[in-house]
Amino acid sequence: MMLIDNILISKQSLESDDHYDVIMSNIDTLNGLFEHYIEYDEVSAEALYSYFVDYYLAQVNNGGFSQFVYNTGWDAFMVKHVRDGLKAMNATQHLALFEQSANLIEQFSDEQFEQFLEGEYFGENQQRDVLNSFDDKFFALNESEDLIEINSQWLRQHPKLRAVDEDEILTVIEQVSAKIPNLEQRKQQAAENQPRYFKIIEELCQQLGQELDRITIGDPSHQYNGQEIVAWHFLTEQGHFYMLDLGDQALMFDDQDQQVIALDIAHIADES
Repeated sequence: MMLIDNILISKQSLESDDHYDVIMSNIDTLNGLFEHYIEYDEVSAEALYSYFVDYYLAQVNNGGFSQFVYNTGWDAFMVKHVRDGLKAMNATQHLALFEQSANLIEQFSDEQFEQFLEGEYFGENQQRDVLNSFDDKFFALNESEDLIEINSQWLRQHPKLRAVDEDEILTVIEQVSAKIPNLEQRKQQAAENQPRYFKIIEELCQQLGQELDRITIGDPSHQYNGQEIVAWHFLTEQGHFYMLDLGDQALMFDDQDQQVIALDIAHIADES
């Protein structure tokens, strides 16, 4: 059931000279909808096109096409929306290059591909290096066919675009959420299905009397005591922090790498 069939952004982002502001406003709106228990098939497909094309761009910029594949698990829904989004935006050369990169996956057997998705990304990794074969072409292409500019212009001109004051967006999100027929059931299921890192971060925020805004990214290459560990970055009303899960203990650091708190988390179930 479609609950919101427009692309909801802030008027402030629409009036901005920064191309990325309208993209980020759409991302913030969608994340807000998802946090209020709205599902993918209940929001505008066009809003999702922009959302996933930007995610694809960010992943390739950060670690190449292989990182996009690895972090998404080559999820069919995400892949379809990147393809459809690039096509809708008329980013023809980017779409062609995406298909070239996608075809690289065909070189692997099902077993090899599964090993890549479930294995260690860093270090010696032949599949990763193969998947990054066209990264240089991507970066060169993005100089002339800038996906941020293309995405931004497409959003700005879209007939489904709806711009409201940024202070009104949360109200609209709550109105949409109130239309969910099984809202309480979704809330209960979401609480049960929260990943371990989310539960830990919520407890850290509660201990410090801070309100979690959002979790932004998991960085698997963070160094702690000479070893790589996933650092979960998140925002509260007091700024940017990250969390390290050490098993029975969680550490929270600020954006200056200063430890804020250590918390006993032995009671939180391990997902591994």
